[in-house]
Amino acid sequence: MNNGKPIVLATFEDIQFELKDRIVKADDTWAKTLYKKSVSSERVNNIKAQLDMDCGRFDDVPEDANTKSELYAPLVKLLNSIIGASGNSKSRNGTRQAVSTKGKQLHKCVVESQVSPDIVIKATGSSFEVPRAYRVPNVDAHVGYTNTTTAIELRLDSTTNDVERTATKEVQRMCISAKEIFFQQPNRLYLYTLVVTEERVRLIQFDRAGALYSPLFNYHDDPDTFIRLIVGLTSMDETELGLDTSVQFQVIGDMKALGTIRVLNPITKECTDYKMRNVDPFLRREELFGRGTRMWDVEDADGTRLYVKDAWIDPNLTPEYIILLKAKGVKGVQQIVDYEDRLGRPYGEIQYFRPRCDPDYSPFVNKCFQRLVTVRYGVGITTRNKTEAEVLGALYDAIKAHERLLDSGILHCDISLGNILFGGPNAPDGLAGILIDLDLAIKAQYDKYPIDGRTTGTRHSHSNLQLKGRGRPCKPAHDYLDDLESFFWVLIHLIYDQVNHDLSWAHRLINTIGHGDQKESADAKRAFLAGDLEPSLIPEGWSKKCKGLVVAFHHFIDDIVIEKEEIVGEMDRVWDFSAMQALHSQKRAHYQEVLDMFEAALPAHRAPLARTTRHNV
Repeated sequence: MNNGKPIVLATFEDIQFELKDRIVKADDTWAKTLYKKSVSSERVNNIKAQLDMDCGRFDDVPEDANTKSELYAPLVKLLNSIIGASGNSKSRNGTRQAVSTKGKQLHKCVVESQVSPDIVIKATGSSFEVPRAYRVPNVDAHVGYTNTTTAIELRLDSTTNDVERTATKEVQRMCISAKEIFFQQPNRLYLYTLVVTEERVRLIQFDRAGALYSPLFNYHDDPDTFIRLIVGLTSMDETELGLDTSVQFQVIGDMKALGTIRVLNPITKECTDYKMRNVDPFLRREELFGRGTRMWDVEDADGTRLYVKDAWIDPNLTPEYIILLKAKGVKGVQQIVDYEDRLGRPYGEIQYFRPRCDPDYSPFVNKCFQRLVTVRYGVGITTRNKTEAEVLGALYDAIKAHERLLDSGILHCDISLGNILFGGPNAPDGLAGILIDLDLAIKAQYDKYPIDGRTTGTRHSHSNLQLKGRGRPCKPAHDYLDDLESFFWVLIHLIYDQVNHDLSWAHRLINTIGHGDQKESADAKRAFLAGDLEPSLIPEGWSKKCKGLVVAFHHFIDDIVIEKEEIVGEMDRVWDFSAMQALHSQKRAHYQEVLDMFEAALPAHRAPLARTTRHNV
């Protein structure tokens, strides 16, 4: 479960799509220089002196293996010899051990695949625990993605090369393990993995910007680099493994226990430790690339419950904490308590741990790590066992909050199911719904700069015009009407996707607008808006007033979309900016019309009547 929602397991085809245009080739110096500062030449030579080598070759590794099975035992032995000689096998901070996973199924949470790595470095320590594979059939309960520092895939040397197509397939296959490790180790910042044959090795890195791989190199000819890599990948310093050590877990037995999350305030330079209320973040995106959002339930030293949000953002965008500081005091909008910005700090930017890449490959987009601490609110809008009045009341207050935010000069730009929370038990009037997640919010200046090629937000609730216009030369800037349309799509998801019904067309609609490509999503949304929506097409269980709201909101958004389409045309040439400004001049009337629809559907006294008619949403 992720934020109360079942995870849709990724297929290998999904992984291939996710990796598209995100794989780059590093030059041949990367693997040879990695860990050079932390693993000295003297240490490498001391380790090498303890290994069995003859005529420039590691003794136990077969020179002419016929099957991959012949590689498991000798490579595990070699790896453990290096780990033992380095002193990394055991210390007061934990243990490291190479383990063959041949024939084993490792417990998976986000990928639908039978593929598991061939060898892993099993670990104990603050960031590791045995898999939570209680009574899961055919899954190893002792080693998994929760207690490994790296994953290793074995191949026969004759089956691999540095041709781009071959290397890409190896990265795609290794991405199965990477997705699981990032998800099951929520303080993971980046990951190194290896592809090893009887002769050569390839280093692969995964981070929130994508993946990169090294050319293959012969580790018998260059044992120093191979030893250095293994020592680094089994380091007792979890920072060198790609883990965020500001997230500290206690370990009881073999399992993680409640720990702390440290925040370094960039202004005061003071550190504050927030106590975890749960070992797991209550929200963690299963996507490997992008923001990698994690949200934790914590409390401060006084016991006040708060949220911690970790995310990787584009350093060229306005940081979310800047937006939240400007939104301080705006009723119904998430309020900030503390923050940390790691821009320019070691491990705070992806470019810090990215090597120079082949110039013939597309450059990656740098990202910066930021941590926010905010007031804690209630559960997400998709939480079941809420009444109809509670759900509609939360949306009503979130729309009012959105207008207040706009009046303060900020446009949210990412209205979605995940970004609206209930206000919590006994929430004051006007705080039944809270707008959160302002990391894509911008200064509201759509009339000053009416054409803007940026398209931000969440696919399932993107406005039709923003989706349709993506990539077109004269796409209109994201405006408040796009966000109002996003509220509509949130409502449609709640109406059709959060209750049981047998309307197959609605299931197809929800799937297409949420999981289809850009054009499919835009076309499906436009067709739905253009169609006649009658109360009879809305699932039973919703009240007559609620159905009336859905129909009215549908009609309102359709009218707005038609009017905007008439203004911008095909977005292939400059259109009449004054006409759009005239539409925007009706802002107050637009909000009031939408709010009036909700008021007509809500009980006259929402708080006392909210539970009179329950409907599981």
